This record gives sequence, structure tokens and C-alpha cells, in this order.
Amino acid sequence: MKIDNNNHNLNLNKITQYLKQSQQNENTADKKVQNDKMQISKEAKEIITAKKELAKQPQLRKEKVMAIKAELDNGTYEVDSKKIAESILKKDE
Repeated sequence: MKIDNNNHNLNLNKITQYLKQSQQNENTADKKVQNDKMQISKEAKEIITAKKELAKQPQLRKEKVMAIKAELDNGTYEVDSKKIAESILKKDE
């Protein structure tokens, strides 16, 4: 069996080309991944903040409702008509 150096060199060249191409593909893929960015708009940030604040509100509202219910049950709840009138006038403005 005769081993020909020309075939050996040809195979080495093919392998070298393949490896170079693979490395270029990997480098290109790495660069693409590094260039990907996510940006959140100002409006989206405001929505996130509003949702967080809104999530806090029901608990505060529940506590207020429970306090008023307790006053109603005890007969100690008093309506401040002046405060109600002021609130109505503020809504009309």
C-alpha cells in the first residue's frame, strides 16, 4: 500500500478550511448574541410602576373598609358631611 503525500496534504487543507469556517461561524454567532439587547420604554416602566402601586391599594382599601364596618357595628361611625361636600366639589373641577 502506497501513501501519497498529495492526498494527505489535500485532506489536511480540507480539515483546516473546515476548522476555520467553524470558528468563523462560532465567532459570528457569539457576536450576534452579544449584540442582542432589550430595552423597556418609558411608558412600559410607568405601567410596571403603576401595577406595583395598584397591587398595594387593595390591602389598604380592605383595612379601611374593615375599620368602617367595625365602627358601623359598634354604632360609632359618623359621617362628616363637610368632607363629603368638599370631595364632591373637587371632582367637579
